Amino acid sequence: MTIANGSVSVLTAAMPDSIGDLTFATQEWVDAAREVLNEECDRYREQLKSASRHSFCQVAHNAPAHLHIGNTLAYSVVFENGEGEIVAEELPDDECDMKMAGDHSLMSNMARLVFQGKDPNVTNAARNRLFSLGRWQSHGSMPPEPVLHAVWQAVNDKMAERTMPRFVFMTPEWVSSARTILTNRATSEKYRDGIRDVDFTFSEEFTHTPRYAFPDGSHGGFWVRCRQGKLIVGAGPLPEDSQPADMLTLAMYNAVIPVGRTVNANMTEEEREEQNAYTQQAFRFDKELNLRPAEQTQPSGRGTMPPELGRVFLPLHDELSKRTSGELPSDYDASIPAKWGTPQQFDRHPAYDPSLLRYDEVDIYGNALD
Repeated sequence: MTIANGSVSVLTAAMPDSIGDLTFATQEWVDAAREVLNEECDRYREQLKSASRHSFCQVAHNAPAHLHIGNTLAYSVVFENGEGEIVAEELPDDECDMKMAGDHSLMSNMARLVFQGKDPNVTNAARNRLFSLGRWQSHGSMPPEPVLHAVWQAVNDKMAERTMPRFVFMTPEWVSSARTILTNRATSEKYRDGIRDVDFTFSEEFTHTPRYAFPDGSHGGFWVRCRQGKLIVGAGPLPEDSQPADMLTLAMYNAVIPVGRTVNANMTEEEREEQNAYTQQAFRFDKELNLRPAEQTQPSGRGTMPPELGRVFLPLHDELSKRTSGELPSDYDASIPAKWGTPQQFDRHPAYDPSLLRYDEVDIYGNALD
């Protein structure tokens, strides 16, 4: 995949084709990992009996607000007496042989990396990129016994399929999740016949993008071209040869991102009220810029999206929100007005710590910002 600065995405190359169904380190994720761990321990039972006791823990801060379970998730694994156990708890430092803590979005993507069947150079490059983006806290080391490495690597590779990535809003890697969701639904038996005669072009384009996410100054967004039921999903602005769009959202990145991360199905009434208040303020016509921060138009004049295609798009917002990282451009750019930079509780937990990401120093590809 070509990304904003013209290089290739080692992250998506090192990840499975799926986009997962579980949020990293939640109780549901741990329960699923336990099943895999038990299978692998059964497979290596005799070798594990001779391995020394080993424990490790991962602590993920800045968890998605829509989960309503606080700002931090953690899990711990203990190998002892031929058994392995995983729990959704943080072990004290003095009880861990190895412990790592960092930003939840980075740790989610780290958990998505696959080892077996992947080029190790690609996987290592992806790991190095993720490590370069955050301020990690860690101590201890992996155990010397190869069997413990083998067991946990097998668990990691199987759970990578089920772990949801968390990419930066509207970047090309983020669009890869939109592509998977839409094309899978469009080709399913449930929807494919309904859109076989549909000819429609959808586009969302975001201006004033942050340097850490779009270091080449490009606009963010994605577009979908449906031709007789066949979908093409691209990143960035709609190409000139596909203009005009039938449905176009043109908006400022800073204004839209908090609303773009809402999981509407999980919102409380209080959160809905807060979102409405934010939207009224953030999307009001800006006299200084002489524009409205978000506009929806129908440039082609052909009318609204056909309902059959709308059903394909129906879960897209919530499913992408679950796979979106939590930073705000204002975390790293003090010039952004408060109306677009004040964290909202419907979007982020009050304990969110932006310093766990290094986007004041590097872009999302690990390149130093001038």
